[in-house]
Amino acid sequence: MKILSLSNAIKLMIVIGLVAVMSVVVQSCQSPKSGLEIYRTKSLNKLHIMDGAPIQPRSTFKTAAGQEMALSDYHGKYVLLNVWATWCPPCVAEMPSLDKLAELRGGDRFEVVTISMDRKAEDAEVFFERYNLENLTAWHDPSYGLSARVRTRGLPISIIYDTKGRELARVSGEADWASEEALELIDHLLDRPQ
Repeated sequence: MKILSLSNAIKLMIVIGLVAVMSVVVQSCQSPKSGLEIYRTKSLNKLHIMDGAPIQPRSTFKTAAGQEMALSDYHGKYVLLNVWATWCPPCVAEMPSLDKLAELRGGDRFEVVTISMDRKAEDAEVFFERYNLENLTAWHDPSYGLSARVRTRGLPISIIYDTKGRELARVSGEADWASEEALELIDHLLDRPQ
């Protein structure tokens, strides 16, 4: 007994071919990948490229001493923005690796910016002093609205911005920013032509 006649086999092959062609057409119409997906491994396994990412916040942030800055002050550099708090255990755990990243890669083209969501700016400053975090500035968000503006529900959140302030990727939760994969990601960005 024949299960598939010759004419049905030909029809089936035509349908499979059309599905394959449509798949290629659909993939070619999608927006190109950023190339950062290959770094979604090990401690960066939560690296996410967000469609329709929010614009870079335009807020002003302060230190305990009253120094002010806005993220737009860093245009022309890649920025790793980390929103954190001293009462958040995963935030506390990753802070030394952010300090190390700032030491190893910080400079004219890259900046690590940490913004505390603590009640007082002094909380972050005391934390930095206690743990000898010497390569970071203890910025604070006096409005406490930064988490909402970057569209996150939890801390920590790390967002990578390009030199024009556009979001490239984000990591929700703790990451090892001094790891080989994190350093390779930052090197990849810094190797891009400007």
